Amino acid sequence: MESAVIYRGISLLDGVSPIAVVVTGIKHRSGNAKTGGMIQTYIVRDDMRPKDAIDTGADVAICGQCPHRKQADGSRSCYVNLATGLSVVGRKLMAGEYPDVDVSEVALACAGRPVRLGTYGDPAAVPLTVWEALTAHASNWTGYTHQWRLAPVAPFARYLMASCDSEADRVDAKRSGWRTFRVRTVAESLAPLMQGEIVCPASFEAGKRTTCERCGLCAGSTKRAKDIAIINHSSTARAALRRLSVLQ
Repeated sequence: MESAVIYRGISLLDGVSPIAVVVTGIKHRSGNAKTGGMIQTYIVRDDMRPKDAIDTGADVAICGQCPHRKQADGSRSCYVNLATGLSVVGRKLMAGEYPDVDVSEVALACAGRPVRLGTYGDPAAVPLTVWEALTAHASNWTGYTHQWRLAPVAPFARYLMASCDSEADRVDAKRSGWRTFRVRTVAESLAPLMQGEIVCPASFEAGKRTTCERCGLCAGSTKRAKDIAIINHSSTARAALRRLSVLQ
């Protein structure tokens, strides 16, 4: 078993749309240079391909009010590349190529491995019990949510980081009891971090000292650690950072 569907149900974010969670990389390690060989989880619509969901705005069911979704002017700042793994997952899901497997069985198959909660999609769209079961035997995990302002999402703080896009976001998230993962702009790259933050050890600006697989700090309140900050790691932003000689 290399991939499987561990959840099908109604999105917790909009309360009406069918979604699914696809787990990949159960046998073979991911080749992602930053995250390392983590188990991947894709949260997607269960009734349409990801591109169609993005183009029509139906991805609100799995992304909520994430500011990086496709905007009215056609721009989209999400770092997930639609043309790679996400497109493949969507095609295979629509073709019925993934078996439905109980999450506890998949968790045992992934025992001792690190898990990436929400390779695509917001984990808060899925019942917390699914993530509790999937991580039960994991070596560590990473997870992020842009839905941290919603009261029903508060219990997810144990497993997820609050995704923040500004200093004001982080202040609000801290008031609500979250550990945070703040994305800084290129313009902020030479500015000091906020109190209680460290630079992501797997980032370009930190010299890629490790990978998410080995680090494991982005695991919500299960880790008693400082908050994480990273400079926007899109390809465009990295090129700008190189020009500023920020990268090590």
